[in-house]
Amino acid sequence: MSATGAGEPGRPWTVLMVCTGNLCRSPLAEHLAAARFGAAPGAAPVFHSAGVYAEPAAPMHPHAAALLRARGVDPGAFRTRPLTAELIGASDLVLCATRQHRSAVVALAPRALRRTFTVREFGRLTSGVRPADVPPGEPRLAGEHLAAAAWRVRASGRVVPASIDDLSDPLEGGREAFETCARLIDAALTAPLTLLAGACRAQPVGRAPAAG
Repeated sequence: MSATGAGEPGRPWTVLMVCTGNLCRSPLAEHLAAARFGAAPGAAPVFHSAGVYAEPAAPMHPHAAALLRARGVDPGAFRTRPLTAELIGASDLVLCATRQHRSAVVALAPRALRRTFTVREFGRLTSGVRPADVPPGEPRLAGEHLAAAAWRVRASGRVVPASIDDLSDPLEGGREAFETCARLIDAALTAPLTLLAGACRAQPVGRAPAAG
C-alpha cells in the first residue's frame, strides 16, 4: 500500500492493525476484519497491519495462519513489515493490540492521536453507536463517524484498567492462546464492523440505486 495520506479523496477508508512483531495479533485482526467484507458490495474498507518491532518480510506465525484457515480465511502470502510514520499517515484508523502499541503509534505520528485506539478499546468505545447514527452508503463517512464517536467517549475521561483494553500476546501460549486472542478480536470488532458493513450496503436517503 502506498502512503497517500489519510482522508485523500478517492482512496478507500483504511484501517491499520498494529502489534509488536506483526506475527500474531495484528495479522489476525487484519484478516478477520477483512473477511467480514469479502462479499460486501461497493468499495469495502482496506485492512493492513504492521509491527512496532517487526522484522520485514517474515511469514505470520504458523498458529495464526492455521487458525485463519480453520475459519475459512485465506492468509495469502502475508509478510511482516515494520511500523512507520508513512503507514500511519496512510491510514484513517489505527487499531493496536495494547496501549503500549498505541503510544508507539502516537509517538511516531502525533497527529494520529484522535484516530488511534486499541482493538478492544475501539469496540468498547463504539458500543453505544446505533445503526441509525451511522451515515449510509459511503464507507469513509461511516468509518469517520465511528472513529469520532470513539474519540468523544475516550475524551470524556472515564479510565479503565489496561487489562480491559489490551490483547495479550499469544506467542508463547500455544494454539489455545491464539484461539483466545481471535475470540477477543471478534468480540471487540463485531459490533463496529457490522455497523460499517451495514452502512456500506445501505443507500443514502435521496440517492437512487445505480442502474445495473
